[in-house]
Amino acid sequence: MLGWLAKICSSLLAFGMPIVAALALGCLAAKAEDSRATFGPIPDNVWSYMQGRSWRPGLPCARRDELVLMRIPYRDFQGETRIGAMVVASKVATQVAAIFHELYIGGRFRIYQMRLIDDFDGDDDRSIAANNTSGFNCRLTDHGGLSKHALGLAIDINPVQNPYREGNITAPEAGKDYDQPQERRSDIVGIILEGDVVTRAFARRGWSWGGRWKHTVDYQHFSYGNH
Repeated sequence: MLGWLAKICSSLLAFGMPIVAALALGCLAAKAEDSRATFGPIPDNVWSYMQGRSWRPGLPCARRDELVLMRIPYRDFQGETRIGAMVVASKVATQVAAIFHELYIGGRFRIYQMRLIDDFDGDDDRSIAANNTSGFNCRLTDHGGLSKHALGLAIDINPVQNPYREGNITAPEAGKDYDQPQERRSDIVGIILEGDVVTRAFARRGWSWGGRWKHTVDYQHFSYGNH
């Protein structure tokens, strides 16, 4: 069972309190005695908070009944246990819970923060600049197609240490220190590398990694099935 402070944190998330407000109350520093993620239907207040942010009308994105709200224990960059929030497709929730449980009990991989992208008004650029790990976001890709995030079938992890690179463009800007293969070392906190615990955990469950793309590279990005 979660400790009492973790329970309070989970309750605040369930009632739609922005992660930034929960952080101000110290909720996200809660110790998790149970390392397993939990998930369930999106509460009314959270769904209301998502409107015009991560959920937008006019795009063929996942419906509310196709999504779940997850509460995920993780270790931050200082090694402290925190409780993150993420929305994903219900059909992959069990997989996502198993993946992050594996990362947590492994004890070594660190995540900077994990907040609903709604705390950044659904703005992907703001979220990745804040080094935020996130899932669902009803949006298009830079090339105009529907993003896998819009279906709840993609997750971005530690975008600063694992940036997107296409030609001379690197996003986020702070990721330029980590966007070339020779700069990517195992001693960097939060970095994702070929064959590490993160790529193995996702691969075993049928997820692909953007770090293996040919024409662009997206080290932060994991998606269920093809990218």
